[in-house]
Amino acid sequence: MNETESNLMTKPTIPFDYNALQDTGVLSDQVRNIIEPTLWFTMLFLNVMGVVTNTINIRVFIEQGVKNDSTNIGFISLSICDLLSCAALIPHSLCSIVLYTDGIAKYYTCTAFAITFGYAHIALQNMSTWTTVYISLIRSLCVIFPLKVKLMFTPKITKFVITSIVTFFLLLQLLYSSFTSLVWVFEPEFNESVAYIQEKPASEILLYYEQLITNQILPSVAVIIVAINSALMTQNLIKVKKWRLQNSNDSSKDTDKSLASKDIELIKFINTTAAIFLGCNLIGFVPSLAVMVLPGVSFNGINQNLFYVVFFVRFLFDSVNSSINFFFYIRVSTRYKTAFAASFKMCSNQPSIERQ
Repeated sequence: MNETESNLMTKPTIPFDYNALQDTGVLSDQVRNIIEPTLWFTMLFLNVMGVVTNTINIRVFIEQGVKNDSTNIGFISLSICDLLSCAALIPHSLCSIVLYTDGIAKYYTCTAFAITFGYAHIALQNMSTWTTVYISLIRSLCVIFPLKVKLMFTPKITKFVITSIVTFFLLLQLLYSSFTSLVWVFEPEFNESVAYIQEKPASEILLYYEQLITNQILPSVAVIIVAINSALMTQNLIKVKKWRLQNSNDSSKDTDKSLASKDIELIKFINTTAAIFLGCNLIGFVPSLAVMVLPGVSFNGINQNLFYVVFFVRFLFDSVNSSINFFFYIRVSTRYKTAFAASFKMCSNQPSIERQ
């Protein structure tokens, strides 16, 4: 790629002075052109894997039953959000292939159209985050108040909560996306029209407050809730484990050892999944901080290169968070493994196993 092509890679929508933007941005075109394709090729693998694993998850949770099980309703909703979230990022990964096969003009147009899927991804990722928070709350209360939780979280309440989460974040994202539009600009360099995303005058102000709400305030609350729930679950499971060991007798020693081992596995599962959730969500603070602190971090601003790169880094961690749950479920949950085997007819006549 020659210097002229490199300069054209990030040409903003007029009326901005491209040379001025290039001189004052904190991230150069060259750095962006190295980072961006690498991120998207990595995400292509993760997102395809996420579509497959979450399809499996949905099938398995349906096999476990959803009619009277609030937790399974939550897990199915989470898997649907994660599946669609991964699928929404695949078009942008494919644009990186277009760059090397059809040239820069087609890459611009592909990217502009793919950004519309990016809006959907952000909404779906927020839905996934708060569905995870809700599931975390149910599971922690299952440990703390095992006899009361079914009265507190009925399937009807669960469906209402998840519908409210979906509606809220969908409307919020639609509000912001309505302040941007897809425009076609004839480019003499390519002798053809190219699609760009154009921001309306109020979009930067709206972007600031959207980032403040959806990527600062709400994720902070989500992270705190999940961290507290994980700590409470771990603490109570450790107490149960100690009680079992202290009150065991010789005739039940083998059983108690088995239960203790199961408790340890569950504690590891809770802490590992919580750590991944917290880590991936904390990365989401980076783009919003860039938008709120640095000038011109937007589609057409002075720091448009930084805008794209920090959001793509966030999308990478979103992809990780949305695609790997299956591997934790299949490793730790014997109930999940039994339903998985039954769903795909790997074995038959599996015994009923109590939920972990």
